[in-house]
Formats: sequence, structure tokens, C-alpha cells
Amino acid sequence: MRIKAEKFAQSGMTLVEMLIAMFIFILMMFSSVYVLHRIYKNYGFAMEQGMSVAAVEHSLKYIIEDIRGMRQSDTGAYPIESADDFDFIFYSDVDKDNVTEKVHYYLENNLIKRGISNPSGTPPSYPAGDETVTTIAESVVNSAVQPIFSYFNTDYPADQVNNPLAAPVSPVADIRLVKVDAYVNIDPFRAPNNIRLESYVMLRNLKDNW
Repeated sequence: MRIKAEKFAQSGMTLVEMLIAMFIFILMMFSSVYVLHRIYKNYGFAMEQGMSVAAVEHSLKYIIEDIRGMRQSDTGAYPIESADDFDFIFYSDVDKDNVTEKVHYYLENNLIKRGISNPSGTPPSYPAGDETVTTIAESVVNSAVQPIFSYFNTDYPADQVNNPLAAPVSPVADIRLVKVDAYVNIDPFRAPNNIRLESYVMLRNLKDNW
């Protein structure tokens, strides 16, 4: 034991010092791995969030295009059937085939869904339950006081008292402008906060203030 102690003394480092150095080195290694893991995790979340927002933004373009082109149905019904905060039914030629489809947009379980019904028969009709539904946007986290759809009459923006119109809107013939407003977040329990995407759509076929 005396010989070993002399050897450590000659080397300039005691056994205790060596153990401390090893502990510090291991601690630094673990700290570096943890920091790298956090950076990678946060970067991955930010990338995923960005991709989700881009996907919703792309989907909103289709919603806006469908709304902007709304027109009288093939049965002769008014272009808008119903207009609520999270549920909007109207008529539009969404696939440009000169046939007017019944379009149904609604929010369900953080998903914006699109239902399409084609007219059939002579005279034409839109059979109940004949709706093809697809999901067009995910991670939409609007609360009960953050409607997806808001509606405005021909006096907006001068008339701030009666706009937006109370939903469900009645009569729907008052609607001249629609706002589509989506809050997106792939994980509401983590930062960053919700990202808001909004756009106003003028109903060109219903415009009465030329």
C-alpha cells in the first residue's frame, strides 16, 4: 500500500482526485447528451408544427375557393343552406364539371371535414345521407368561442354593431362575406402557442354592391 501511494504521489494525482475527475467527465457527457436530446426534440416538434400549419393553410385555400364560387343549386335552391359557427353547408361546382355539388364543411374532433353530395335524378335532388366525407385539415384546436366560420352582411365593415352575424345565421340571404378562421396546434400542451390562420371570402355570385 505504501508503494502504491508513492506512485500516485509521483504522478501528481491522488486516487480521490482521479475519481473526482472521472465523475466530472461523466457528468459533462450526460449533460451534453441531454442538451443535444432537448435540441433535437424541440427542433423536431417545430418542424412537425410547421408542416401541420402548412397543410392546414393549403386546405384553407380549397375552402376559400369553394366558398367564393358558391352558386344556386341544381334544384334551384339558394346558394347557402345553413351557416353556423362550426358547420357550413352551401352549393358550389367544386370539381368544375358544370354540376353543382352540395358542400358541407364542419369541425369534428380537431379535424376539418368536407362532405360532398352530387345531385341525381330528374328533376335533380340531393339525397339525404349521400355524402362523401374527407378530412382536409388536422390539429385544428378552435375553442367554443373561436368559430371556424363567421358571417357578415353587405354593410360590413361600416356596421360593426350587427357584424359578425349571430350564428346560426337567419336569414342566410343576409350573408355577403365569410371569414374562415383556424387555430392550429399539434400539441396544445406544449409550446409554442396556437398558430392562427384566417381569411375573408367575398361571395362573388351574391355581391349586390357593384
